[in-house]
Amino acid sequence: MNKSAANAFINQVLVYTLAPLLFAGSIGCGTVWLRHEISLAANRNKNLQASLADVQRHLDRLTAEIAAAENPDALIRLNSEMRLGLVPPRSEQSVPVFGDARRQLADRRSRELLATETQPVVFRRGRTR
Repeated sequence: MNKSAANAFINQVLVYTLAPLLFAGSIGCGTVWLRHEISLAANRNKNLQASLADVQRHLDRLTAEIAAAENPDALIRLNSEMRLGLVPPRSEQSVPVFGDARRQLADRRSRELLATETQPVVFRRGRTR
């Protein structure tokens, strides 16, 4: 019996057995790694959502505090407590601004600049200097 032919057969059997095992093992490792990455992403997402909820609660609390501080009754009470001597604004003194205030101010300034008295340019045909 030829010893090299038997070794060649055993080597082929080992290669054909180990190759699928290595392939299946690499797929298994890839699957475990992918599941781990998904778990990490889910944990980061959960932490971000908790942080977002905390920020939203803080923002709601600050909005409520600002609304309470801007209440006209609270302002009048603070005025009397601190003895500031401030008078409430007249109705024509305070006007609510809707939209972009900078844009409205720029439009008003443009209208003022364009409203200055200018002489119109008149073109007449047939006349020369």
